[in-house]
Amino acid sequence: MGYPAESVELYERGTAALDGGRGEEARELFRRAYDAGHPGGAHQLGWGALAREEDDRALEWFRRAAEMGYAASAFEVGWAMDQKGDLAEAERWYRQAAEGGHVGGMLNLGSILEKKDGTAEAMDLYRRAWERGEDKAAFNLGRLFDDGGKGDLDAAATWYGRAAERGNAVAAFNLGFVREDQGDLDGREAAWRRAADLGHPKAAYAVGTVRDRAGDEDAAAAWFRRAVREHGSEAAARKLGDIYMHRGDARRARYWSRFPSGLDDYSTEFELFAGAGSAAAIHRQDVLYKEIDTDGYVEFDLDARTLTVGGRTFRGVTLLGSFSRLDDSWLWAWANGNLAPDGPAVAPLRTIREYGERHDVPELVTGRLDLSGFPDPRQAAVTMAIGAAALLGGNGVHSCAVNDGKGSSFFHIDDPSLPAARFDRLAAPRLLTTASQVFPNDHRNVVQGFLAHYGFRIRMSADAIDGVSPDGDRVTVAFTEDGLIEAMTVGREEDA
Repeated sequence: MGYPAESVELYERGTAALDGGRGEEARELFRRAYDAGHPGGAHQLGWGALAREEDDRALEWFRRAAEMGYAASAFEVGWAMDQKGDLAEAERWYRQAAEGGHVGGMLNLGSILEKKDGTAEAMDLYRRAWERGEDKAAFNLGRLFDDGGKGDLDAAATWYGRAAERGNAVAAFNLGFVREDQGDLDGREAAWRRAADLGHPKAAYAVGTVRDRAGDEDAAAAWFRRAVREHGSEAAARKLGDIYMHRGDARRARYWSRFPSGLDDYSTEFELFAGAGSAAAIHRQDVLYKEIDTDGYVEFDLDARTLTVGGRTFRGVTLLGSFSRLDDSWLWAWANGNLAPDGPAVAPLRTIREYGERHDVPELVTGRLDLSGFPDPRQAAVTMAIGAAALLGGNGVHSCAVNDGKGSSFFHIDDPSLPAARFDRLAAPRLLTTASQVFPNDHRNVVQGFLAHYGFRIRMSADAIDGVSPDGDRVTVAFTEDGLIEAMTVGREEDA
């Protein structure tokens, strides 16, 4: 529809002002555009009123635009009437929106018509919406053809499949049931795998159940772990508990059983990884703390990857994540909806996440972790952040309070101007003792990882680990029968 040239110019100027953050100017221009004959001006004024929570005023502006034939506003009026329970008025406005080519109007009008036994017209509307690229329309068509497994299953599969191809997770999940009804069990599993990849909350559990019934316990466990990690599935957590108890692995059984309600320990996989790097990580933190004002005021620039503490600026910064004291949870920065996963200070986390995927370390691939079961949840987050950050190399981790002290943000620093944490004979016994207290389940792993980090040539026996560095430093650690550190000596190889 063509609008008066003056109104179009005013509307475009209003849009530019809005995009530029000049709200008052935009409102005046949109009002003038409406007065000059452009209904889009009224539509934009309606959105502005909604943003100010002036719902009645917003509806008034939308109605004015709708009465001028503006389809998007007709949809908004229909929606308002729908919410008020006035389905006759909602249908009238949705129909106007649909006739104007508004996809939402087509979908919502179709929904109303279904309830009135107007299925044929509803399906026509859904087809029109599909032609305009709306995956929900294909899903609705699949649902109507499916009819709870009693309808045209071939047509249902076609439409669910089309919706799934456009990323509709529910359609992919429902397609699995259609394939099951058709006797295509391989197709069922393929559909549910697709649904899991699209984020359906029940799909990974469904695949795990299929694999479990097929006797493929390893694959079942992997899918159940995914269901727990990604969606907190309590049913999958119980399944994992049963699987690991059957295998005699009580520690893993407890870990996964506790996962949805609040962890009280790290996974075996995380302890193996982080324990090996723990002593070196503590050393890096010691060196960093000598360079950074731990109580200084903090500023950061995520685009420039800088962190300024007490007036000193550090470069090569990665935002690891945040800890909330409100619910004792850890949130990786890549899972924070307010941050771009590919942003300069977040993108390096791919290294951590990819390592976690390769080695099946749940703490490194789960976006949000409930740490409320730990005796000190914040310290658990600190330990996890420092352990994970070892994969990025660099200098270590610094945290600062956010949200009025209700949480903390954690930053990894990799600034070449800072001193490196080189092997220190005097510090080694303390570092190994402290690290073995943090990760007490495998002292040998702590010692071996520390020596390997500094390039030691390592010899192991049943009761000792002995290592010699390229510079001639020697570390010998003796263990009890239970694998605990019993004694250690640190010196020069020539003194041995």
